[in-house]
Amino acid sequence: MTNPNTRQDALQMSRDLTSLVDQQQGLEAPTDTAVRDYVRALLRQYRADEEARQARISVLEAEGHRLINGGQTGQDSWEITDWRTGNLLASGAGDHRAYDEAVMRLDPDGKWLHIDTVDTDPADVEAVGIPESLADALQDWLGSAGTPDEDVAQFVGWSVEDVALHREEA
Repeated sequence: MTNPNTRQDALQMSRDLTSLVDQQQGLEAPTDTAVRDYVRALLRQYRADEEARQARISVLEAEGHRLINGGQTGQDSWEITDWRTGNLLASGAGDHRAYDEAVMRLDPDGKWLHIDTVDTDPADVEAVGIPESLADALQDWLGSAGTPDEDVAQFVGWSVEDVALHREEA
């Protein structure tokens, strides 16, 4: 069993080492602040992007569209699910053409939209005071499902709940 403080200790050691290296290279503490500010800005933008996505979903559903999910589940199988409920609407054998034919047959009025067509590209967050390559690495770290909200919360100084809300995707 891992000591619950091990992760916190490792993060603190990493910060201490980074600070020491920065001092030896004549770098100022603002780099540390710029990194944290950038991660906070990313979190805020993630939340804004998700709110815009949810607004778009609401408009589409109000217009009578049904959002679906699914597609190929294997080399020769597919399924269609209701995105909102997760209910299986149809499944079958065949390639993407069989899937497309099933969608057209089940939705002759063209009111079904795949959820992937609703997703929008996230807005860019300007990396101020940090190199672009570091900004890219921070985006990867923050966007990784393997990065615990607890780690992010400790790094940016927010509550775990606030971080989870900002990283949440419906």
